Amino acid sequence: MRKLLFAAFLVTISSLVQAEENLLVGADSGYGEYLSGECVGCHKLQGQAQGIPSITGWDPDVFATVMHAYKNKELENPVMRLIAGRLEDDQIASLAVYFASLPEQE
Repeated sequence: MRKLLFAAFLVTISSLVQAEENLLVGADSGYGEYLSGECVGCHKLQGQAQGIPSITGWDPDVFATVMHAYKNKELENPVMRLIAGRLEDDQIASLAVYFASLPEQE
């Protein structure tokens, strides 16, 4: 049930971004790995921890959409708004392709 609700959340978030926007412009997986240190402090690579969801294995467009929604203050979470607000578009794209390259964890 939890996975189903999360999937519905991701579909809803995906609709927030214009279809013609390419959120992955400038993506570089190596750069994403370099930037990922702050992310994995909370979002553990081994899966969900203390209620914080795993972000490995996400579709990169969905990841980028979610991060832009936090950056644009369309989603509620003060910590994620702060973190996403500091990232440039190419950094979000790079994180998206890096985390997509990792095996999905629960």
